[in-house]
Amino acid sequence: MHSVINWQQDWRKVSGVPVKSPVTGQLYPVTQHPEPLYQQDLLPAAVCVRLEHGLILAPFACQLQTTLAADRRLHFLHQSGTKLCLELSPKLAKLNGRGLHWLAAKAQPLTAGTPVLQLDLAFLQLELDLEELYCLLYLDSPVRMDALYCRQSRLAAGQDPLFIMQLKKPLS
Repeated sequence: MHSVINWQQDWRKVSGVPVKSPVTGQLYPVTQHPEPLYQQDLLPAAVCVRLEHGLILAPFACQLQTTLAADRRLHFLHQSGTKLCLELSPKLAKLNGRGLHWLAAKAQPLTAGTPVLQLDLAFLQLELDLEELYCLLYLDSPVRMDALYCRQSRLAAGQDPLFIMQLKKPLS
């Protein structure tokens, strides 16, 4: 499968619905993720971020669900059916939740920008023997889109768009 993301460095040329970044860090194409599984580009709307700060925020008004060992995959579910998933390293499972400090309850309504999880990046990097910690982010939406835009840049959680969804116009 190949990416459906249109890489556009100049946001002035893009219109649509922004999906704010839940994390702070440097955004890259998913093929640059250090985990070999993610480098295979199996998810069409996926990117990776090298984390610079451990605070994870709700990207939009949503409900939070978690899956996988150590709750390392976060699902932010919007009422439209759009879902932004954030997946942390599989190596987190061996820490049994250490280094993860939950700030929001799961399955509760959250407003955009609500602090959800605080990662202790220094502890996680030391315990997992990693130089840097990356996360995978992917968008799944039943909303019909003409295009999905992203740009390789530094992101600030709750401020910068991770994606811009250009929605299909209804037929007249």
